[in-house]
Amino acid sequence: IILVAPLSAYARLPPRINVWHAMRTVPEMDEDDDYDAVPFSQAANQPLDIMVTHARARSPELPTSDGTPLTLANVSRKHGKLVNDAIHGLFRLDPNATAIIDTPEFQRLRDLKQLGLSSYVYPCASHTRFEHSLGTYCLAEMWVNHFKYAQHELEITAKEAQLVSIAGLCHDLGHGPFSHLFDNEVLPRLREMGRIDANRDWSHEQMSCEMLQHLWDENSLDDVVSVDSRNALQRADLEVVKEMISIDKKDYDPMGNYTGAWNKRPKLHLGGKMYLYEIVANGRNSVDVDKFDYLLRDGHACGVPTAFDYKRLIQLSKVVNERICFKETEAHTLYSLFHCRANMHLTVYTHAKAKAIEFMVTDALVAADRHYKFNDLIWRPETFKTLDDTLLRRIEWSTEPELEEARVIVRRLRKRDLYKFAGEVTVPESRHSSWSRVSAEDVVKHAPSGSALRAEDVIVDNKEINYSMKSRDPVSQVQFFKHLDSPTAAPLDKGKVSSMLPRNFQDKKVRVYVRDSVKLPAAIDALNAFAREMNCTSPIGSTPVKRARHGYALEPGSASRSRGHSAA
Repeated sequence: IILVAPLSAYARLPPRINVWHAMRTVPEMDEDDDYDAVPFSQAANQPLDIMVTHARARSPELPTSDGTPLTLANVSRKHGKLVNDAIHGLFRLDPNATAIIDTPEFQRLRDLKQLGLSSYVYPCASHTRFEHSLGTYCLAEMWVNHFKYAQHELEITAKEAQLVSIAGLCHDLGHGPFSHLFDNEVLPRLREMGRIDANRDWSHEQMSCEMLQHLWDENSLDDVVSVDSRNALQRADLEVVKEMISIDKKDYDPMGNYTGAWNKRPKLHLGGKMYLYEIVANGRNSVDVDKFDYLLRDGHACGVPTAFDYKRLIQLSKVVNERICFKETEAHTLYSLFHCRANMHLTVYTHAKAKAIEFMVTDALVAADRHYKFNDLIWRPETFKTLDDTLLRRIEWSTEPELEEARVIVRRLRKRDLYKFAGEVTVPESRHSSWSRVSAEDVVKHAPSGSALRAEDVIVDNKEINYSMKSRDPVSQVQFFKHLDSPTAAPLDKGKVSSMLPRNFQDKKVRVYVRDSVKLPAAIDALNAFAREMNCTSPIGSTPVKRARHGYALEPGSASRSRGHSAA
């Protein structure tokens, strides 16, 4: 039947049977190939078959983009690698991605846990930035190819699609030890102490850009990727990749229009295709593949359900007026995405015990700065790449006298003699706009008269949990279309979606920890008094204060599950 059927009928065979069609819709096809556009409603479901992709890259029987047969001279000697991922299954890395991965700078990500110190609370949360980067690459490739084949009129070239995927792969190259702990806790503390250059800004996104450039030059990748003669990445292409990595929410005005004010970059290399900058790091509304992957991966590792369907979002998205838009039916899916993010922050990323451990490691790294002098390491990629999660082990087994204070804290961590949690209070919604950050002094001054509690005994954590855009609704920055073939899109009125959608998109809490368990009762009393004065909720969730067992004296740091209150 296949042999006598018209070619158009043959092209409509199911993708797993229609090898001819699959050969014409693989990601390495040149943009000038004369292929038939897949109907929008079906394109998202077309599988990128691994065998077909591999065959096109290797088989001398397949034609190149100019119609000439491949020969030993123009067949790539590198054909990428296959990855079997726990989250996304089997997918292929192209030769350019493989060249980047097979460098010491990228392999450093294997020594950076994705969730920092959360594995002390969630034992299986030991996955790294390495896996997350591969997963983000996979989803970036999936999404950009969806647009390429579903909307032929966009004229997305093979090189442009490749740059989006590489941006997904390299977006986390600049993370420091214990991921966000380093840039959110350690560096601000050192800056307050005058040990970090106050006139220079540091961010892991900017370091990712610098590390990518350093990686390319240090490993002479111009020569390595030139072996792949079909679509080799070039050094000049890195500027586009760096733009995609570093674009920020502050580069957009309140209406979602790009200004480039934050990065002082009013024009982008691919500015005529702004939607390509929304796939990996979406500054417009924060719907991007980075978020898709880390929520799925982190939830899987921690055993926390992640109830959103990223495949629906990808399959039911299209570009309208240079923006990524979604079908109206997916408003609920987007709210589920951001609710999932908030839930992960509440249950995992800001877990009270995990934060206590983070503050211990922060104290250890701040103390270790006398030896390591982080200000001399963080500004250049060639020195920054020496910092990773092995830093804690290096401190633990060191013998230098100037690291003794840090070693004491690490020993406490190994014995699980942790900082104690005095509780948290919730800031009333009516006070969100006028609320100021709470300091240790603000809490300590409410300690009982005669208490020995001092500001240096206390750590205050000003916690904010939101839908990724502070108090704003990120879905309000998304535009929706009615039908798959709709030529227009617009914001969606929440009242048309549901009356059960959230009204508020940010929660503020104040947490208090103490470094010495003996000071815990006084800290609890101080936090209670603070909450009453500030009209906040009563504190909840404190570490149980140890009660002496009959016949035994109370020892600071001894373990007990009793919640009884003992006098300090």
